[in-house]
Amino acid sequence: MENLEESIAKFRDALDLCPPGYPERPSSLNNLGNAVRTRFEQTGRMEDLEESIALHRDALELSPPGHPHRSSSLNNLAVAVRTRFGQTGRIEDLEESIALCHDALDLCPHEHADRSTCFDNLANGLLSQFMQAGRMEDLEQSITLLRDALDLRPPGHPNRSASLNSLAVAMSTLFEQTGQMEDLEESIVLHRDALDLRPPGHPLRSTSFNNLAGAVLTRFDQTGRMEDLEEAIVLHRDALELHPPGHPHRSGSLSNLAAAVQTRFEQAGRMEDLEESIALHRDALELRPPGHPDRSSSLNNLAGAVLTRFEQTGRMEDLEESIVLHRDALELHPPGHPDRSSSLNNLAGAVWTRFKQTDRMEDLKEAIVLLRDALELRPPGHPDRSASLSNLGEAMQTCFEQAGRIEDLEEAIVLHRDALELRPPGHPDRSSSLNNLAVALRTRFKQTGQKILQTGQMEDLEESIVLHHDALQLLPPGHPDHSEFLSNLGEAMQTCFEQIVRIEDLEEAIVLHRDALELRPPGHPDRSSSLNNLAVAVRTRFKQTGQMEDLEESIVLHRDALRLLPPGHPDRSEFLSNLGRAMRTRFAKTGRMDDLEESLHYYEEGADHVFSNTLMRLSVAVRWAALARSQRHVSTVKAYRLALSLLESWLVKSPTVQMQHKILSGKNGYPTLASDAASYAIEIGDVAQAVEMLEQGRALIWSQLRGFRTPIEQLREVNKGLADRFLTTSRELESLATSSESKPTTSIAQDSATGVSQKLVDEMYSRKRRLASELEAIVAEIRATSGFEDFLRARRFSVLQEAAVEGPVIIITHSDYRSDALIVLHDRPPVNIQLDSDFNDHGPSLVKDLKTALQTTEPDKCDAGIESVLESLWNRVVSRVVDKLGIEKQTRIWWCPTSLLSALPFHAAGPIRVENDRNQYLSDDYISSYTPTLTALINARKPKPGIRRPDIGRPRLLVVALPDELLLQVENEVRAIRKKRDFVKCLVGEQATREAVIDKFRDHDWVHFACHGQLNREEPFLHAFKLADKDRLTLLDIIQSNLPNAEFAFLSACHSAGQTVGGAREEVLHLSAAMQFCGFRSVIGTMWAMADDDGPFIARGFYKRMFAEDSSELRFKRSARALRETIQSLQKMPGVTVERWVNLIHIGA
Repeated sequence: MENLEESIAKFRDALDLCPPGYPERPSSLNNLGNAVRTRFEQTGRMEDLEESIALHRDALELSPPGHPHRSSSLNNLAVAVRTRFGQTGRIEDLEESIALCHDALDLCPHEHADRSTCFDNLANGLLSQFMQAGRMEDLEQSITLLRDALDLRPPGHPNRSASLNSLAVAMSTLFEQTGQMEDLEESIVLHRDALDLRPPGHPLRSTSFNNLAGAVLTRFDQTGRMEDLEEAIVLHRDALELHPPGHPHRSGSLSNLAAAVQTRFEQAGRMEDLEESIALHRDALELRPPGHPDRSSSLNNLAGAVLTRFEQTGRMEDLEESIVLHRDALELHPPGHPDRSSSLNNLAGAVWTRFKQTDRMEDLKEAIVLLRDALELRPPGHPDRSASLSNLGEAMQTCFEQAGRIEDLEEAIVLHRDALELRPPGHPDRSSSLNNLAVALRTRFKQTGQKILQTGQMEDLEESIVLHHDALQLLPPGHPDHSEFLSNLGEAMQTCFEQIVRIEDLEEAIVLHRDALELRPPGHPDRSSSLNNLAVAVRTRFKQTGQMEDLEESIVLHRDALRLLPPGHPDRSEFLSNLGRAMRTRFAKTGRMDDLEESLHYYEEGADHVFSNTLMRLSVAVRWAALARSQRHVSTVKAYRLALSLLESWLVKSPTVQMQHKILSGKNGYPTLASDAASYAIEIGDVAQAVEMLEQGRALIWSQLRGFRTPIEQLREVNKGLADRFLTTSRELESLATSSESKPTTSIAQDSATGVSQKLVDEMYSRKRRLASELEAIVAEIRATSGFEDFLRARRFSVLQEAAVEGPVIIITHSDYRSDALIVLHDRPPVNIQLDSDFNDHGPSLVKDLKTALQTTEPDKCDAGIESVLESLWNRVVSRVVDKLGIEKQTRIWWCPTSLLSALPFHAAGPIRVENDRNQYLSDDYISSYTPTLTALINARKPKPGIRRPDIGRPRLLVVALPDELLLQVENEVRAIRKKRDFVKCLVGEQATREAVIDKFRDHDWVHFACHGQLNREEPFLHAFKLADKDRLTLLDIIQSNLPNAEFAFLSACHSAGQTVGGAREEVLHLSAAMQFCGFRSVIGTMWAMADDDGPFIARGFYKRMFAEDSSELRFKRSARALRETIQSLQKMPGVTVERWVNLIHIGA
């Protein structure tokens, strides 16, 4: 640097000696401009680059058209502004540079001494333009110009080596676009020729070493020839020797050598190579202090190397350092910088890796946001667009694997197809795109494979196998990706075997996995994966052939694979599970108890491994519970408890209740987990724990939302600030959870199923994780406060018993293991009644029979079907419960059926006897109500702090009615309610808009709906009341309401307490449950379609009974008895079918 500073000083002195008007002044300006630009290249000080540009502009002004040195000034200025483009990304600079080069070339006819220089400069400008816009004509014109320049510099020309070098770089770029190996081979030959012209002592010999090394390293990436990699390392070491400490290009040589030895590590797995690479990158970074133009490159390179070390050792400090370094690099690439998209991609990769390690969904979502931003910076035509499409496709597939949203997988497939289209035959990355698309299609097949198999359609799997074969054929032996592609094809063939059970497919899979393992010798970073894959395949063959040597080999391979994954590795849970399955298989074969204990140990360790993703841990915990249960092992309850906790943790990662419902409805929703866990607790005689498990694992969505509305008055008295923080964060989370997914805010990557833009979904996930982390910290602080140790913890049975303070609660359980009726009593232990073993099958049959009866158009057949269901319920369940109740008749009881049994009318079971020529049912002896959960019933009875008790006197009743051609009796129903009551507010017909109803909700204690109810088979949060102007009040709208004065709701609408039969059986998602959640303590709803003629009769009789006498009793608590008596009157009416009087039920207090 001293020499450069001395040169700049002398050039300044020379310029001072050339005042304005002096004929040598343009030359002095150019000399000083070039010198300060050289200093910029060493220090990165932008003021030097700006001064250089200013000096060259001054020189150009002094070289008007016709001046003999004008072309030189044009060239110098062009180089300077193109250098500034490289720093700022301002496209105007690049365009100006190209225009200046064109002007310079025009001034240099064929014999001009500077014509070759003009060719070079214009070619470099066009090459930069190609890198921005991806227009092949720019690259092709650049190569043509460079060939012309080389022709003008025959052997012996002092600048021939420079032309050879420039053309070689352009040919490498062409190869990266077309994949034509002859282009790469020509590049290498040109670099060798340039090196020959730069013998020892030549100032640019080190540059040729570096460039030739880069080209042969690229050839290694294509062919896997280790001699190319070794030559590249030797060349980089030679270049470094020519750049001793203090040399301005030493940092570049350090960086290049580091990259080459890191590549060798990736092939051979020698940690010393990786450690050397990291040390070299650190040395390079030290030579590029803040402000250096290449600092961002060093930050990025070092980040990549320490990330690779993390992947080998699992040291979190390496991963965190990598993320910090990538963030620092991104800050040096602000919007508009030409390298910003690369930095976005690199940072995305690092945070994506952290997601795999910690399961923090905000990391995955940040990675996706970064990748989308990078893709936007690479529009159609950009040379790196295919890479961005591919990266985003992989991220979306990972997102699918976490949340189970099929839309994410579909987007991944589209992205991979788009990337493949940009990589035609011959493209160097085509094999990678073929492989990625094949993996995504195989994943989709696994999601829909059973359905596809039943119809004989295997297109996804078949296409996946073809793509894997195509990808493998593009890789010559020795290619670094060969083992990965072999492994992927092996997995595809194994999937094919699992579908059609052709043993030759399995044999091919085993051969492919063995071949992949041979290419991953000890020390190879992916050896553990190959060991695991081969182990799974040979264990599968054991299941087919029973050959013990296969099982023993599988166990050895699984152990070897696990040893290569240290604690903390994100894949450790999966590998532990696989070894556990192998040991379980051997236990089943030999009966050796130590195999059982070892299997359970591996399952437990895998389920407890907090560094693996939650969904994998959940699947391991469920497997653990099933095996432990089958052997009545002491760890069974622990396994079930952990599984229930993991299911809740996995669920709440999704930001909205709609997304959560999709998870619970999917194949990984584990719909019977709570019932299975409870059934085991019952088996071992712990009925109280069974009740706790049901409460913990059912109605998870309602439980989450209810937690956001936890009363905090007592906490406020102790710590007002903490209470306010909890309230604020909870409200934000509830607002996010209940936000609608129906209205898109942007058109970018719009979700075809929900209408939400993918960017918005990404933002929602990120916000959810941030708020959830805040709430978790606040709750921990609350629990550390004396008297609040159990704040928001799963409730103990002693607390849940409070649900039975006014009468017993009967929980009806159903699982594949057993079915039971659990009677929860207020002051005694719970009572268990085991139902007949065939009720496990009979229960679902009753639900099906009831549905069939309701769908018939013949009243007699309908009644006969319903009566058959009621009789079965009495004989198989309810009669046995009544025998054990031990309470007086005409008192209240509550039903809490679980799973699909919640669709059955237990309140009307019978007939139990005949009196006065009339059948008597359970409803004649007891006043039945329902509750979704025990907690919901407890909350319905709690006094609302600071809220008056409005219904002791006269409640404020809101009537929402919408008569139409199918609801002709609605107006009579409204008149029956309003008669002689001046506290009724009516919204009828056109008045009953969604906005009006929501507005009036808050001002009324009671509400009565008389309108159509609508079920949405696919999306229960869109169950709705039909309102004016074809509008609807949806279940989600109701949830969003928080009604502190609410007491009672009568939902005289079809299906208002009905739910669709789907995967999320335990969530109890119907309109009546939503009304109860938002504040109504007692709710009357309908299990199916309601007869229009019954509305006026029921309303008249019900409200007459509700206001028949004054009492200190809260009026809403009369609603269950009033409904029972009204229905008894309806039963006596001539022509009233069973379907009509069974329909209405009471829910809540």
